Amino acid sequence: MSVNDIAQPHTATPEWSVLQAVAAMLAGRTELQAILDGATRSLVELLHLRAASIRLVDEETGELRIASQSNMSQAYRDKGPIHRSASAIDSEALDGATVYVANLQTDPRTVYRDDARREGIVSGLVTPLSNGGRAFGVLRAYTAEPYVFPPNQVALLQAIATQVAAAIVNARLTKELREADRMERQIRGAAEVQRRMIPASAPVTDRFSFGCVYEPSWELCGDFYDFLEFPSGDIGVVIADVMGKGVPASLLMASARAALRSHAKRVYDVNVIVEEVNLRLYKDTLDSEFATAFYGVLSADGKRLTYCNAGHDPPMLLRDGTIRELSAGGMLLGVDRDAKYERAVQHLRQGDVILMYTDGIIDAANFEGETYGRVRLRESLLRHAALPPNQLARQILWDVRRYAGLSRLMDDITLVAIGANGGGGRPAGAAP
Repeated sequence: MSVNDIAQPHTATPEWSVLQAVAAMLAGRTELQAILDGATRSLVELLHLRAASIRLVDEETGELRIASQSNMSQAYRDKGPIHRSASAIDSEALDGATVYVANLQTDPRTVYRDDARREGIVSGLVTPLSNGGRAFGVLRAYTAEPYVFPPNQVALLQAIATQVAAAIVNARLTKELREADRMERQIRGAAEVQRRMIPASAPVTDRFSFGCVYEPSWELCGDFYDFLEFPSGDIGVVIADVMGKGVPASLLMASARAALRSHAKRVYDVNVIVEEVNLRLYKDTLDSEFATAFYGVLSADGKRLTYCNAGHDPPMLLRDGTIRELSAGGMLLGVDRDAKYERAVQHLRQGDVILMYTDGIIDAANFEGETYGRVRLRESLLRHAALPPNQLARQILWDVRRYAGLSRLMDDITLVAIGANGGGGRPAGAAP
């Protein structure tokens, strides 16, 4: 049978007019479904086809799902996905070929031959939806009678598929940009809430002076420090570092802070408070999530620091030019529900300086990849020990930034410097 003996759809509309009409339909549309539905509907109307459909590939599963169709029954629309490996026609199209099927009702490559008979579709042309060398779907054109698509119509469908593919990519990019903008606004809002959890100012007392630095590496971070002022005049101070960055770390940080504040109001022993926080985090976190923390209580008379260190980098106590570390406590938080912690009491003298910090300080690296480390931190503390705590903390931060140069600091940095004033005498670090 010759091509002239086979029924052909009406093709009076010139190809360029069809392309122009499709381009006009796609122009300005940014919603993906509107683009897909407009494309299949336009194909049926402009080319006088029996039906048309678009299937998009799920990149994770390899399944082709009907994303849009025109002039097909609900039963056909409700058909499940086809795996590309199960459809030779679609697989060939996704590899870059335009596939012609003379009779979908009898061709052994057709997955749903009975459905093709019920729908009254006979011949078909399947062409890839591709952009940038990557095919992410197929465009199918169906006729109601046996039909051979002439070269100009094949080229026309391929050109339309290219237009549709470009519009799909643009719609996806637009959606991603909108989602990114929405997420950025949410993150900014969450970061603002998180920053409000950080004390706006340190407690004011004759017994102690404070200096604090809080420098997140990203908008949301896992570091925090806090002060708790008790009716007795005692002052609780905590510094903590949650594993990770971003939203998960910030949520875990908020949970740890809330747990510590809640238990600190009802319990006196610092080690028991830390045990309760550990249990709370153990219940609320995954195996890969944990936190370190140092919690201490400064006595109202300025003579003692009662503390518990839960796997945190030990704060440094500087006295008379000698540094010792405050390490008593136990393991990090959220790993072992039955972990036990011990407390220690450090007696304080006028002029003592305590430096609490997170590992962003010692892990800061220069362009050669060398970290700042504890040795340099100790040297910085000794070098600037005569400064008031607020200046001391800023000066140590400056030393770290100068060491790292223009390298981006990849971890959050938090510092709390405490000077023991010895019962209202000369503040630690102040000039005689």
